Amino acid sequence: MSNPRSFRSPALQVLDATVPATSVLSGRVLLHEESRFIPHQRGAVDNEHGGVVMTGNTADVRALKLRTEAAFTGPMLIDSAPYKTYTATAEQPFLLPLDEMFVSVDVSLGFQKARGASAALTPTGYIPPGDSKALKAVIREASLIERADTVVSLPIDVTWLRDDRVGQLIAACARISQPKALVMIAQFDPLKQSKELPANLRRVVSEVENMMLLRTDLAAFDAMVHGAFCAGIGVSSTVRHSVAPGEKPAVNKPGPNYPSVLMPELMRFSGAEALSNRYANADAPPCYCAVCNGRGIDRFLGTDRDTRIEAGDHNVLTWSAWVEEMASTAPGLQRKTWWRNKCAAAVDSYALENQRLGLSPRKGFQVPPPLRGWATLPVS
Repeated sequence: MSNPRSFRSPALQVLDATVPATSVLSGRVLLHEESRFIPHQRGAVDNEHGGVVMTGNTADVRALKLRTEAAFTGPMLIDSAPYKTYTATAEQPFLLPLDEMFVSVDVSLGFQKARGASAALTPTGYIPPGDSKALKAVIREASLIERADTVVSLPIDVTWLRDDRVGQLIAACARISQPKALVMIAQFDPLKQSKELPANLRRVVSEVENMMLLRTDLAAFDAMVHGAFCAGIGVSSTVRHSVAPGEKPAVNKPGPNYPSVLMPELMRFSGAEALSNRYANADAPPCYCAVCNGRGIDRFLGTDRDTRIEAGDHNVLTWSAWVEEMASTAPGLQRKTWWRNKCAAAVDSYALENQRLGLSPRKGFQVPPPLRGWATLPVS
């Protein structure tokens, strides 16, 4: 699926601060990748409708290697993820190095471009629940940026999407002239925290121009069909959400860190160990992506590098095929209807799969609340 034709002359464009970020990223669903795991470009990345967000402590190094050694020509962002360790304040919403002389936001943005980024993300810290002063500080600092290649990162505590705060968030986003990138911060799946969150996230991306959603899961699709110009899906659970500074990611079950696997028919990510146990006495659903080639999706029970890469490639190929479907469907009502119908079909598949396995609704696969919301929320 790799096709470099969509990104023209990257060596000339990446350093040009006058190239608008939206012109490079619009219509794309990017792969959010942890830099320490992958030493090369994933063949599963679709350059026609996708790209890469490189994150982690060595993101800038890996990004440069992708450009210079792997000759990666697709759109790419560098997310240093300051929101994992730094909390935005009213005085300093952006994290800048304290040990360097003459450091500035512009230098930080330019450094990303010099490392091969197609657009630059502001180094915004985590914005805590209801901290309007920190949010206003982001607006203030963003107003001083004159570059066209900049995306203002907004790593918000997911409670900003609740009914009592979403209006304030929308108003703040509307005051930022640059493209904006939401990152939802919470333990586990952010959109499972409260039932109103999927609908309110739709409000944000539909009411504010030039919004994108990063470090997420299939919520990327709901955001895209309802107005977001770009989104990024994490290759693993650790890159599909983040927790607030000082918090340790909670885990459902201690033990080996197995890959999470995207189940195509059920449109859900499930842990490899859970899938192996679930299908111990029954045939697992086959997958026909280029990696699986008809094999069952219960085969990823391993913590080694090759298994992890193969599971990630399966996930990327699966949702990339959906990106192609989305891109071939007319924007607006037709695309929203396509997505609702796809989600509704997945919800219906849960009862069929549980019945095949002889499991009751309580003991079988449970429909994730966000998926049920996407399948039932009104299409406007």
